[in-house]
Amino acid sequence: MTKIRESQLYKPIREWLVSFLKRKYRNIKGIWVDDTSKITIDNFILRKKLTSYISYWSALKVSVDITGAVLKNDGSLHLAIVEVKTRKINLRDLSQVIGYAKVIKPDYAFIISPNGWSKILKYLILDLQRTDVLEYDSKKKIIIGKWDMVSNSLRAGDILTPKE
Repeated sequence: MTKIRESQLYKPIREWLVSFLKRKYRNIKGIWVDDTSKITIDNFILRKKLTSYISYWSALKVSVDITGAVLKNDGSLHLAIVEVKTRKINLRDLSQVIGYAKVIKPDYAFIISPNGWSKILKYLILDLQRTDVLEYDSKKKIIIGKWDMVSNSLRAGDILTPKE
């Protein structure tokens, strides 16, 4: 298999995230999904003129690979973040995205790799049933997924995070 760079995955994952957010939310006033690997989230929110919808925006001085924002007609702002890896997702990667998610407080937080996840991560979450390690906010969990390079999507059968 040809070695792929993270940045090569950003465009198809961005496109997938737009579709995902459109399926999840109705009555949308606006939707923005960008490669934010080289800017901070506060900068993304500022550039999109969304500062009045999120009180703690100026504290979001962290960078994640892809950020999505949905502004609903009722004035509520919903965020989604995606951290992209090319290797198998490991415990350190999970810890990284949990840290981001705790600070950003998105509605959805993903960590995605075309190579899936490590054996130890699978053992911890599925065999030992330690789904608590995925939690970043009340009733919100990191979604660990294997990116399908053929369909350019995250398929339901390729998600490590168990359904509740």
